[in-house]
Amino acid sequence: MKRNSFPWSDWNDADKTLLAALVIFLGCLCVHLQYPASILAEGMLFCAEAALVGGLADWFAVTALFERPLGFPYHTAILPSRRDAFIKASVTMVQKEFFSRRKIFRHLEKLHIMPMLLEWLSKPETEARLTRRVLHYLRDYLLHQDREAQARIIAERFKAALAEIRTEDICSAFGRYMSSSGRDRELLARLAYALRQQAEAPSVRQAIEAHLEEYEKECTQDDFWSQLAAGFLEATSLVDLEEAAALMQKQMLALLDELAQQGSPLQEELLALFYQTSAEVSGEQEFQALVQDLKVQMIEKLPAEKAVACALQYFRTQLTERVAEGSEDEHLPVLRSQMEELIRQEYRRMEELLRTDSQMQASVGRFLHDLIARSALHAQSLVGVIVATVLSRLTDKQLNHLVYDKVEPDLLWIRMNGSIVGAGIGLILFALLHVIALF
Repeated sequence: MKRNSFPWSDWNDADKTLLAALVIFLGCLCVHLQYPASILAEGMLFCAEAALVGGLADWFAVTALFERPLGFPYHTAILPSRRDAFIKASVTMVQKEFFSRRKIFRHLEKLHIMPMLLEWLSKPETEARLTRRVLHYLRDYLLHQDREAQARIIAERFKAALAEIRTEDICSAFGRYMSSSGRDRELLARLAYALRQQAEAPSVRQAIEAHLEEYEKECTQDDFWSQLAAGFLEATSLVDLEEAAALMQKQMLALLDELAQQGSPLQEELLALFYQTSAEVSGEQEFQALVQDLKVQMIEKLPAEKAVACALQYFRTQLTERVAEGSEDEHLPVLRSQMEELIRQEYRRMEELLRTDSQMQASVGRFLHDLIARSALHAQSLVGVIVATVLSRLTDKQLNHLVYDKVEPDLLWIRMNGSIVGAGIGLILFALLHVIALF
């Protein structure tokens, strides 16, 4: 294919070789005309002629693959005239050779998919990316769900879960929660503080004094000597009910202060007594029936559906506003952090299970092999369409250059070999003709 023209520096090696063969031929012709009887001059002209003919023949053959050399119309420009067949052959080669079933499965057998998958899953950026993606899917899911239907379903499941809880479990769970969270001590401290505010009032001291007076009257109303002794004690100020009431109020306040103090012996003793008594009471049938009746009434009258619907609506409103403002990373930070932590825990649990469970590794490996193989096989038709579309959009000149650029060194050597082989064959024929002429 003749791609270059003058100047001389732009010519390829085959063009230069062909030009050199022409120059040598003309030189040998001049020498032969000058010395017609010289065998050497005749042999040189014979070889030069054969080299020129061989070079021209190969130039014509190579050029005829892509163009019409010298405008010759018969069986030339083969690639442009058979471009449809070439495109079809290219598509078939890509589909059957590069994406054949045999090669696809051979390459898949060499892949260590599970180690690659586990290494990819262990990267922190992979965990962060997948966590964000799951949160994004959850956000879209919540935004596109029917709020009323979701509220009804959640409320029904919530009530069903409450109905399945046993009375003993409710009591024990409540006790464990109060004890583990420290709410029992906090509640007792607040109760003691509230009682202390009431107990330090003067009215309390007066009430204590009034009770002491009534108690004194009850004890002495039917006994003359008791009345006489009480009167004597009051007259001599040995028994002062007002002072006794003040002392009792002071002692009550001290007990309440100790009860409000975190970790005090009185507080621990009272809590232990409370839990012991609660355990005994919770085992009684009357108490269990009462709790069960309260639970049923609460489930029946609890506006769970309305509460869930309001919560979902508020959540969706906040989420929609934040997304519209472009600050979806800042909406409901507490809920977001809790959901992220939950997703991360499940992600790490899944990763650890995948690392340790050989049966799961085998199942996941088979699934991935099958998925990749099916995807690659389905890509055959897609690759064929792509190759056919790209090649069909090329002009004849672009198609010629696409093919020629890939095999240019070989085609140039074919043309140069034509001159070299032609010269060698010419030398052999010249020698044979003279040998035959001798006989």
